[in-house]
Amino acid sequence: MAHRSWQTCTQTATTVVGLLISHSLLAQPVSEDFSANPTAAGSSEPSVHPRYVVDARQPKWPDGVINYYYNPVNQPAQISTDQMLNLIQTAGRKWENVCNVRFNYLGTQTAEPDVNATFGTIDRINVIGWQALTGNKSGFDGYVAWWYDGVGPNLVDADMVINSDAGERLAGDQKGLGALITHEMGHMLAIKHSDEQTSVMFATPYNTYAFQNTLRGDDAAACASLYGYSSLSSANRVFNWAEQTFPQFFAPTGINSLDLGGYHYRYFPATNSYLAAKDNALIYLPVGGSLTPLGEVEQYLAPAIAAGF
Repeated sequence: MAHRSWQTCTQTATTVVGLLISHSLLAQPVSEDFSANPTAAGSSEPSVHPRYVVDARQPKWPDGVINYYYNPVNQPAQISTDQMLNLIQTAGRKWENVCNVRFNYLGTQTAEPDVNATFGTIDRINVIGWQALTGNKSGFDGYVAWWYDGVGPNLVDADMVINSDAGERLAGDQKGLGALITHEMGHMLAIKHSDEQTSVMFATPYNTYAFQNTLRGDDAAACASLYGYSSLSSANRVFNWAEQTFPQFFAPTGINSLDLGGYHYRYFPATNSYLAAKDNALIYLPVGGSLTPLGEVEQYLAPAIAAGF
């Protein structure tokens, strides 16, 4: 890949600094947790917040760990198992980056996902796989069913079905398929459809798959209401905001965060640049240029939250 000159990289870095700082100065601080309005204790109605929605009993996975398998039966010919696993693990990582959960992949499995089971027939094996969705589920590209017990209450099973009747279309747009899986993994965490239009978990109507590639603040708040925020949440919410707000510097959107040498970072191949956080410092690096400090991560959290991230 050809690299830009050092002078051009320096000019770009200066522009990035100016734009980011101007946005951080203009933003007004807002509440990070979107002030919840839970339903009364013992109510059977969902706990509806101004934005996100979770079950009134708030079932969740013990220790925030979701052990799951993938069943490749009925997988479209246009996509490989390795490609599917990459999409699934990338989607899971997006949730892990904003709240204290861990999607733990255990391998392939012959057990089939069953979104029509009852509590008495579940196998307590969390499976993601392809099947034809039928009946009132036939119009969906994906569907998740989850069950919880009376202790905790703890989630004990969650299955995801990706509609094989739409397999060719979904496999032909792997970025869109990854966005679908990101939304469905939110359901595997016991997050319901949000009342906030600018969220991945909104469904009336669903946002585009291009939109659903990047989690919003409402999604992070929903997950944190059950599992707590992750230590990397602030950095990732700023990353999400930056890639959506400044595509000329951070493209494409929907890039996952990685870790190396104490840096939590994203590499954006279309713009050949990195955005990283280390010790609460936000850093920009155009490939071929120099590390450019942008200030503290927390400095940019207010504009990120104000913009819905």
